[in-house]
Amino acid sequence: MIELSSGNITLDSLPLTRVPRQTIRSRLIGLPQDAYLLPGSVRLNADPLKQSNDKAIMAALRDVLLWDIIVAKGDVDKYAHPLDVEVEDLHLSHGQRQLFCLARAMLRKDKANIVVMDEATSNLDATTDAHVQRLLRSNFPHHTIISVAHKLNTILDFDKVVVMNKGQLVEYGAPYKLLERQGSWFKSLYEDVARREEAEDGLEIVN
Repeated sequence: MIELSSGNITLDSLPLTRVPRQTIRSRLIGLPQDAYLLPGSVRLNADPLKQSNDKAIMAALRDVLLWDIIVAKGDVDKYAHPLDVEVEDLHLSHGQRQLFCLARAMLRKDKANIVVMDEATSNLDATTDAHVQRLLRSNFPHHTIISVAHKLNTILDFDKVVVMNKGQLVEYGAPYKLLERQGSWFKSLYEDVARREEAEDGLEIVN
């Protein structure tokens, strides 16, 4: 949330420079690549603004496949409730932290209408990533989702994609339309990723 040095960003034709930053933050849901957790309990991290009840928090953590991990790893005998477990005691992996941030986002889905994702599933295996993609589409069907993505298969159903090269916009359009276009940057990137994945699968089979 820094001052613009050039250009303009508008939401519903309203320049963001005219909107107080706190208002902007309240309308955005952020899912970063480097998932950040606060020192404190699971409850605090899942719902730092105290807008959800325990039942909703537990449901969100179950949806992202973390609840059983919290119960298993947390010293539940030490606390009155598993949600009171200190999140640092869980020693969550990077991927599990990303899942935790998704649970936090899901709890805020009725409070904001724009989701900004920055490689938010970069540390998840293919099966878990597929589960997360289903959760995103079922929980945020009416939200505007802006996603920075290198896993291009996760954005094929998006309305539009923007391809950047060295900080410059080089292509813009509907994903499947770009895949049909000869000489498309997006088509080239997508095919390169597919070839790398096939090569990696082949190496796994040989080994």
